[in-house]
Parts: sequence; structure tokens; C-alpha cells
Amino acid sequence: MLLEIFLLVIFVGLLIGIRWLFTPYTNWKNQQKTVKKDDSIVIICGGKEIKYSTYKNKSDVQLSIIIPSYNEENRLGRTLEATFKHFEKYNYEIIIINDASKDQTLEVAKKYSVNNKNFKIITYNRNRGKGGAVRLGMLAAAGKIQLMMDADLATDLNEYEKLSKELIKITQNGLGLVAGSRNHLVKDVVVQRKWYRNFLMHCSNFIINTICGVRLKDTQCGFKLFTKNTSAILFRVLHLERWAFDVELFMIAQKYKVPVSELPVKWEDVEGSHLNVVEASIQMARDFLLVRILYLLNIWNFKDDIGL
Repeated sequence: MLLEIFLLVIFVGLLIGIRWLFTPYTNWKNQQKTVKKDDSIVIICGGKEIKYSTYKNKSDVQLSIIIPSYNEENRLGRTLEATFKHFEKYNYEIIIINDASKDQTLEVAKKYSVNNKNFKIITYNRNRGKGGAVRLGMLAAAGKIQLMMDADLATDLNEYEKLSKELIKITQNGLGLVAGSRNHLVKDVVVQRKWYRNFLMHCSNFIINTICGVRLKDTQCGFKLFTKNTSAILFRVLHLERWAFDVELFMIAQKYKVPVSELPVKWEDVEGSHLNVVEASIQMARDFLLVRILYLLNIWNFKDDIGL
């Protein structure tokens, strides 16, 4: 009897483990089936709500600023005020993606949307993860250049001009991507961090560089600049929706021969993060391995299209 119970527990554990391992794949399959039909995804522009599936962005802007936000009621206002001030001389739009926040993030964002046609909010009911949120923002953007930045304002906005000059320099046939990097800060951080966080960092770097074939020093910095043609390609193909999505973006970029550059940026850790480092690191390691395996098996393809 005890042996039977033990075997049953092992069997159930294996099933749960396999299900967890393939979660990114099942999420992607569900997204393919539902995202175009999901009427809960709406864009708020000028105080009006429009279904995402029918929205056409006709804004004539040079720059789109994409800010994914989850439970950012305490930091979003400060970030938006700084963003308005820094980019006031630019022809730009801001797109906030409210990733099914449980706090007042949406209400904070709405305060800025009234009578401002170039301030848009994408909101929906089911949390999709940072990658899923950024994808919805990028594919709705009109700017010829598209900046992805975090809601915590960890990267100094003055770094935008540096990345912009680099993007102009490397762009070929309308394609180019410049990634901000915090690698120059790692040496000081490693000394201060707990041993298990350094261990997780080294494991992740090994998987990213050796298995996924992405040679950048910092794939996870939330400050990245794309040409519109580049984001259209990368985010239509993108399968991963959680923290590891950046690595897949670089894998897709390599496949499509997108010129990529990495520049050091001024960055500081901002209080209020909702990230569980250990949990996120384990989840990311799973996603890094799975994305490589699924591409090798041709279950995922670089010609896949989410259909938005």
C-alpha cells in the first residue's frame, strides 16, 4: 500500500513537472487561438476605449515609448512626469501597457490620457507577463523608432540620445536594435550580492551564451531601442511572454540578420520591485532551455506569426 502511494506521488509529481516545463509552449498555443478574439484587450486614447483587434494607430510620430506596467501605482506617475519633461522636444507618443495590475496603476495612467491623443493605454484582464505586454505595445506603436523602457525609471533617460545615435549608425535596410547594458556595473554588484544570486546569474549567462547562442553581455536590461521594421519582425515571431523574452528577441534578430549593438547605460536599482529573484531565475532558465529546444525541433519556427 505504501509503495503504491509512493509511486502515485512520484507519477503526479512528474506530470506536474512536465506541465510546468512546457508552460511557455502551452501559453503560446493559447495566445495564438485567443489573442485576436480577446475583446478584453482595449486601447484607451483621448479618454475613449477602442478594441485592440480593431485599432489602427494613425499617429504621425517619430518616436514611440513603450512602458509595460504591473502594479506600478507608486512609481508610474514619477516616471511619466520625467518622461514628458525629457522628451518634450520630440515628436512622440507614449504607450502604457497595464498588465492586469491589481492596484491603481490603470487609474494613475488614465489621469494622463485625457485630451492627449499621443498618450495611449493598453489594458486587459489577464496577466500576460512583461514579454506579452511589450509585444502588444510594440505592435500598436506608430513611431519610426520604438523605445522599450521600464516603469521604474531605473535607466537614466539621458541615455536615449546615445542609443539613438548608435541606432542611426548601425541601421541597415530599415533594421537595427540597440540594447542598453548594465554589465559595467556587475563587478561591484557581485561583491555585495548573496552567493546564490551570483550562482543563478552565472548559470543564466552560461545558458544564454552557450546554448541559446546570444553573445550579448546583458540581455535583460529594460532599455532597448528598435526601428519600427525591426520590432514588427521580432514581436510577431516572439513566443515567450515572461522574463526570458529578451533572449528570444536576440535569437530572432540573429536569424533575420538584424544589426545589434550593446551600449553601457547609467542605471540604478529602484526600490519597489515585485520580482522574486530566485523564482524568476528558475523560470527564466527553464524558458532559455525550452526556447532553444523548441526551435531545434522546429516546433517553434522563426516564421511563426502571432497574428496581430
